[in-house]
Amino acid sequence: MRLNKYIAHQNIASRREADRLIQEGHVHVNGVLEINPAVDVTDDDKVVCNLDNTKKKISIKLFKPRGVVVSKNRDEGKPIYKLIENDFTDLYPVGRLDKESSGLIILTNDGVLSRQILSPEVECEKEYYVKVDTELTDGALKRLEYGINLDGKKLKKAEIKRIDKISFYITLVEGRNRQIRRMCNKVDCNVIMLKRIRIGGVKLETLEIGKWKHLAKYEIDSILLKSKKEENIKKSYGK
Repeated sequence: MRLNKYIAHQNIASRREADRLIQEGHVHVNGVLEINPAVDVTDDDKVVCNLDNTKKKISIKLFKPRGVVVSKNRDEGKPIYKLIENDFTDLYPVGRLDKESSGLIILTNDGVLSRQILSPEVECEKEYYVKVDTELTDGALKRLEYGINLDGKKLKKAEIKRIDKISFYITLVEGRNRQIRRMCNKVDCNVIMLKRIRIGGVKLETLEIGKWKHLAKYEIDSILLKSKKEENIKKSYGK
């Protein structure tokens, strides 16, 4: 059943109100923010709607270590929530990092901030440090930047900055499942280290592994205001 229809059937909200709740970032499915009203869910899925708009907005950034999972499911591994205070168990991760990856992840109860990071229309940048198991040619890096197809669809342009023969920085504006690892497999190499270092204007910087801190206002504004500015530019050009 479509998510918006499911919410309406649960008498949580009307179909139209369900669309608004989902699109404004107030709905989570199995602990993950969902902004697509048409996604299919079943009675086995845990659907949570945050209807309390008066709740204090809290946003933190965390340096996720390798081996920790972005989930509350202990069967998958050590949950990320073990690294934050009990008072923050109502925060939700914005996006994911797989178990073997490390680096920056944002947790928040702010649906607007979550949407601006995840929405495909906004194209919020995510930057990663990548180290692979074999030397990369300039041609391979160019393919990663411009020419990779996944699941029959060409990826959006990435930005690549070489560090040395086997490592580089990559900035993406989309987030498919295990995207960087799969991209590297396309150029015959395997990722041996993957660390996210930036989401929009929020940077990992000197944050210690396994530690967290509240987002500063300028970090939140770097995402919200940038999105608003781009929206106004598109409107001014009639796009």
